[in-house]
This record gives sequence, structure tokens and C-alpha cells, in this order.
Amino acid sequence: MTAGLFYRLFHAILNLRQVLLSSAHWLILLDKSQYHKDQSKPFLQMDEVISAQDALPQKTTLTLGDEPRSVIVLNPTEQLRTSVITLVVDSPDARVVDAASGRPMAVQVSAVWAEPSKISLTFSAPFLQLSFTAELPPLSLTVYHVIKAPAGSASRTMFVFILEQKLQLQSGRVRQVQVRFLWYGTRTSGDRSGAYLFLPGGEGPQAYSSSGPPLIRVTRGPIFSDITSCFPHFTHTVRLYHLDGIRHAGKSLEISNMVDIRSETNKELVMRLVTDVASGNRFYTDLNGFQLLNGCCMQQRRSLEKLPLQANFYPMTSAAFLQDASSRLSLLSAQSQAAASLRPGELELVLDRRLQQDDNRGLGQGVTDNKPTATLYHLLLEDRGGAEVRASVEHLSLLAHLASLSLSHPPITMVGPGDSQLPKLRPFQALHSSLPCDLHLLNLRTLEDPKVRAEVTSCLSSQ
Repeated sequence: MTAGLFYRLFHAILNLRQVLLSSAHWLILLDKSQYHKDQSKPFLQMDEVISAQDALPQKTTLTLGDEPRSVIVLNPTEQLRTSVITLVVDSPDARVVDAASGRPMAVQVSAVWAEPSKISLTFSAPFLQLSFTAELPPLSLTVYHVIKAPAGSASRTMFVFILEQKLQLQSGRVRQVQVRFLWYGTRTSGDRSGAYLFLPGGEGPQAYSSSGPPLIRVTRGPIFSDITSCFPHFTHTVRLYHLDGIRHAGKSLEISNMVDIRSETNKELVMRLVTDVASGNRFYTDLNGFQLLNGCCMQQRRSLEKLPLQANFYPMTSAAFLQDASSRLSLLSAQSQAAASLRPGELELVLDRRLQQDDNRGLGQGVTDNKPTATLYHLLLEDRGGAEVRASVEHLSLLAHLASLSLSHPPITMVGPGDSQLPKLRPFQALHSSLPCDLHLLNLRTLEDPKVRAEVTSCLSSQ
């Protein structure tokens, strides 16, 4: 049953991609009469390929030659945004220009790293990562050209390899944030953790440890810098984009994990943020990607101390935050997870669970179908004071809301063929300006009834 559901969802995504590619093809053509759909040889292709329903998307390699390669970037949001677009290319010498204006874009070339092993860490030569900063109008298709440049013209990143046992971050506002990883086990007798029950052992969470220190890779470049820590069960990356002062981009830390716990038995891996935010016994999570609810320990801490540990975990759809009188620390998420704040200033998220036994709640099996799992977050620190402290209803700030919207709706990159005989392309822009920040477009639908369509058109014209 589960395999059948995955198969149907997978093919639904593939079909939606085909609709998107065909629509984008028609919209960016300068001469619409040249539109021709060939299912066996599509004009545009996604720059990420999903090979199976249980596989993560993989970047395709863009082969550079004498002719420029067209790259089309879709902004699915109603807001003007600045984003970093990343491609995989076969040459370290590449430049990107805006097809409409001919303006060259700032680029950064970095290595594509192979999966880390216990012995060595190598990059996947000759493939390289080409990143550039793009300013994307609302609901638009922007066309860029990727061109092979003279040798040594592209900005390269620097790599430093160090061995450490701790990773500690500090914000500019002197708010300390430490990232820790822990294991939860399960009970040794009676009811035990399963697909529906979370029943940790009496010893509580145990600090994650490995046989040796992690291999840490530091990358520095003009567009972004990051630190990647490679552990046996996960790879943890913290990235900072150098886009200060440009809307919401560059104002938060990007945190990503690649988790694989298939070698473990009855273990649950969590990531815990330990901060010096004086949040007391209170934290907040969102209800459905829009509304926020009070989370664990909102009222009478003493009564909640009598509850078992698992009763303090709450669902987090897309956001959670800790706050005190002077600041707020928000964690914006690209995926839904369980969250808890078991101590003041702490926020922890369940990354993955692997449990061998059924919990007698109807599934009839344990949780043993784990796959390598990617998680993505933005960590945002904001000042707080005045009316915000006295507010009776808490909500995300405008900055956090826009950052969350961009995280939930990332730019979609498509690639055109490299051929000098291709028809001319032009950018497409559905809106002349951004919609109000409290408006989010969910759907566009064609009105089939001519009478209704005429009435709506007349109504809109009179406005």
C-alpha cells in the first residue's frame, strides 16, 4: 500500500513537471508560432532529476561549449526576490549574463563533493558548482545565458580542511547558538516506540558520539561561505550568504542536514539548538504554515514537569521560535517535523526515527523503511521591543514571513538546449509589481463558461 502511494505521488510530480516545462516553453518564446511540443525530446529540462520515488533529486550537469546555454528561472512567489541559483557545470571557467539586458552576473565556482568516507573526502572532478545571484521579478520566468569564459576568469572558492569536535555559532547581536545532536532510545519493557508512539527510555537523550572526530570542510567565496561537518550518520552544513542589505536574502543562516540512520536499531536522531535566549518555559510553533500556536510550557511550568518527556513534543509545520524581551530566534523549516523546548533557550527537532517493533496501533510493523533524508532550515535573529513585547497574539515578523515563503517556494530552474538555431527567448513577467505582503496566490484557473468570463472581465475593467 505504501509503495503504491509513493509510486502515484512520484508520477504525479513527474506529470506536473511536464506541464510546467511545456507552459514555460510557450511563455518565453518570442514567436509563439514556433511552439512545438515533442514529448520524446522536450525543449526545456529540469536541472534536477528524480530517478525514483525513494530517491533525492540530483543536479544534472550543464555541458558548456561555444554556444551559450539558456537557463530559465521561475519565481513562483508574488514578491520580488533575490536568490542564489546553483548549477552543476563541466568547466571551472564560466560566466552568466542576463539574456534581456546582457548584464553579467556575479558568480562563484566551487567543488561538487562526493559522499564522505571514513578514509578520505574527494570532490567529483571534473564537475563543479556554479552559483550566481539572481534578482527575480514576481511570478516571472527570467532567462540567463551561461557561457564558457576565458580560463581563470571566474571567481573560485577557497577550501580549508580541519578536524574539530564542536561547532559553535555566534550571531552579530552577541546571541550564542550551539548545535548539538542527540540520540533517543526506547523503553526496554512494556510499550515501546513505534510508528505512532514516542516512548523514550528512562535515561533520556544521549549525546551523539562517533569513533573519531568529524571531518570539517570550510568554504569561502564572494557569494556564500559555509562549514560542513561530516559524521557517520549525517552531514551538517551551515551556510551564510553574502547578500547583506538585499531584502530578506542574506539575513539568516541556512542550516541543512543529510541524515542516514539505516545502520542503527531503535534510535531517534534529534538536532538541538542551545541558545542564551531567556525564553523561560515557552516557545511557539506554527499550526499550518500560517497560524502560530503556543508550544510547550506556555502555562504553568510546574504542572508540565509532571508530564512525561514525550508529552512536551509538538508538531512544527514550517516555523518555530524562542523569544525574550529583547530578541527573537526563529527557525524556519522547509519540511514538517516534531519540535520541543525542554529547557529555557533550547529548541530541538526530530530528524529521523528507526524503530524495529510495532507499537500495536494498527500499522503492523516497525519504522524500518528509512532512506537518506535531507532537511533544510533558515535561522533568523531579530530585535524585539515596544509593542511587540506587549502583543497578546504572537506571529512571524514580515522578514521571517517572507523568508519562510521563499523557503517553502524555492526558485525552479530549467535548462534549454545548446543550439545556435534555437528560437529567440524572452523573459515573462505576470505581474508589474509585487502583490501586498499579506497576499499569497494559491491557484489560477481558466473560466470555461463564456458568460461568467465576460461578467468577471467587465467587473475587473470597472475597477
